[in-house]
Amino acid sequence: MANKPPAWQRIEHDIANGDLGKARDRLHGLLSTYPNNLKIRRKLGDIYYQLQDPAMAGRYWYLEEEKTPEMTAACEKFERAHGQDPKYMLRALKYNGNHKKIDDLRNEAGEENTPADWLFLIGCLTVLALILTVLGIGIYTIFQWIF
Repeated sequence: MANKPPAWQRIEHDIANGDLGKARDRLHGLLSTYPNNLKIRRKLGDIYYQLQDPAMAGRYWYLEEEKTPEMTAACEKFERAHGQDPKYMLRALKYNGNHKKIDDLRNEAGEENTPADWLFLIGCLTVLALILTVLGIGIYTIFQWIF
């Protein structure tokens, strides 16, 4: 324990005392400083699991290579919480480390644009065209009044 950083000692002390909320907050602080550290993510997942929040535990366990059945179930809850949309899941992970794993997940998802995506784009372009048309008519009318 003497060779561990003071932050880890405080986290372990908080966990031993049952103060999981404080340990969670300390781990979030460490994670913001060391976003690539998978050990911090695993510990944070463990804390969330003990706090009975499996979706958040799955968020931090998602990049684990060897998962227990509990980890797998938590990761599935994380996926469902984000609508099983890889874009939202990747955004939620906020991982800046080994992008090969992230790229593998992105390629595995490999989803094409759906008709709903195209309808959304067409709807936005139509609304933009209507706004520009009304703006043009308004400017023309104002010039007619002035001149």
